[in-house]
Amino acid sequence: MSTEKSSLQKQLTFIITLFISVLIYGQQKKDFVRSSLHMHLIDDFSFDNGDKVLNSYNKFKFPQNYNDHRIDLNKIKLSEYELTDEEKAASGKKKSLLGDAIGDAAKGAVEGSTGGLVKVQDNSMVKLQLNKYNTSNKMAHEIIKKWFNIEEDGSYNMATVTLRALQTKTMEMEAIADASGTGSIDQVNSLINNTFVVYTRLFYVSNEIAAEVIRQIAYKQADKLPSMLQSKGRLAADKIYEKTSEGYSVWTTAWLYRLKWGQEEFDLFLTTIDQEKKKIDLEKFAAANFELEFISQEKATSLVTFSLKKEDKGRTEQDVFDLSTIRNMDKVLVKLQKKNDVFKPIFPLRENFSLAAGKKEGIEGGETFEVLETKNGKYKRIGTMKVDKKRVWDNTWTGEDIEPGLTYFKKGNKKYVPGIHFVRLVK
Repeated sequence: MSTEKSSLQKQLTFIITLFISVLIYGQQKKDFVRSSLHMHLIDDFSFDNGDKVLNSYNKFKFPQNYNDHRIDLNKIKLSEYELTDEEKAASGKKKSLLGDAIGDAAKGAVEGSTGGLVKVQDNSMVKLQLNKYNTSNKMAHEIIKKWFNIEEDGSYNMATVTLRALQTKTMEMEAIADASGTGSIDQVNSLINNTFVVYTRLFYVSNEIAAEVIRQIAYKQADKLPSMLQSKGRLAADKIYEKTSEGYSVWTTAWLYRLKWGQEEFDLFLTTIDQEKKKIDLEKFAAANFELEFISQEKATSLVTFSLKKEDKGRTEQDVFDLSTIRNMDKVLVKLQKKNDVFKPIFPLRENFSLAAGKKEGIEGGETFEVLETKNGKYKRIGTMKVDKKRVWDNTWTGEDIEPGLTYFKKGNKKYVPGIHFVRLVK
C-alpha cells in the first residue's frame, strides 16, 4: 500500500474509532450484528388488479432484522432492459429452436386452456436483466454512496459507518478487530460486506379462474366413468371448486445479491478520495470496479381462500391483497434466509432461553437453532436448542399492530448466557 493511501486509511481508522469510543458510553446493552438490506421492486403490475397489489406492497414494512439500507433507486421495469441475442449467448442462454418451441408450447397450453385469463410469468431471463440493470445503473456504487453518505459535490462523511459500527459493537465485532490486528477497518469491511439487495417480482391469479380450469378437467375425467358414477364425479369436482375458488393466489419471486466488499475494495475506494479537497473524485469513483454478486433466487406461493362475503366480518377485497402480498413477501425472504447462511439473521439470546422472532420469520415450532459464541472473530457453535411448539410468537401481519413477544426454546443450558450468546437457525 502506498504511503498516501496508508495515511488516509489511518485517518479513517482514527475517525471511526474516535466516534465509537465517544458514543459507546451511551450504549446500555449489546445489540446483535445485523446485515444491511436494500429492497428493490420489479415494477411489473400489468396483470389484473395490479394496482391493488402495488398498493399492498407499499404497506410492507421493512424487515426489522436488517439495517435499513434503502436507496432512492428502488424500481426496475424489465421492458427497459431486454436482452439482445448476443447478451443471451454470452451468458449461456443461446436460443435453442427446440427449447423455444417447447417453452412456447407450454406457455400456450396454459394460457389457451384458460381463454387467456391465466397468464404465465416468465422469469427465465430476469437474472440476466437484473445483471444488466445493475451494471447500467451502477447499483453497487449507489449502495456504497449510502454507506459513506457521498453527496453530488463529492463530499462524504462516516456517520452511517460509525452508527452501524456502534450498533454492532458486540463481542463478535470486537473479536474481529482484535484478531485481525488492524482494528476498526476490519470491523467496517465486515459490516459493509454484509450488504444485500433483494429484487422482488409479484404476480396474482384469481383462485376462481384456476379452480374452474381444474373443475373442467375433473368434469372430463368424470365423463369417462360409468354412467352411474358420472354424477358423483361431477359433484366431487363441484365441491373441490367451492373449496378452492375464493380469493387469490400470490406468486412472489426474489433474487438475492450481495455487495462485493473486502480489503481490496476498501483500498480501491481510498484511491477515489482527493486528499487535498477532502472529497470523493466522482469520476474516479464511477470508474472503479465495484460489483453486486448474485447469491440466490427463490419463489413463494400462497393461496388465499377466505371468503369475501358480507358475513366475513367486513373484510374487503383490498384486505385480501394486503394479507396475501405482505405474508408472501415475508415467506420468500424466509426461504432466501434458509437457503443462504450468509443471509440468515443472527439473534441475541434473550432471557429464559428465548429470541425475538416468530411465525413471521418462518418459525413454526420444533426448529433447531445453534447457540453461538465468538472466538477469534468467528462464530463458534457451543450447542443447540429446539423451539417449543407451544410457545411460538405469532407476529404474522394482520393489518393491526403486533404485540411485542418472544419465542421460547424447549430446554436451555446454564452456560448459554443472554446478552453474550447468539442463536441462528440450523433447520
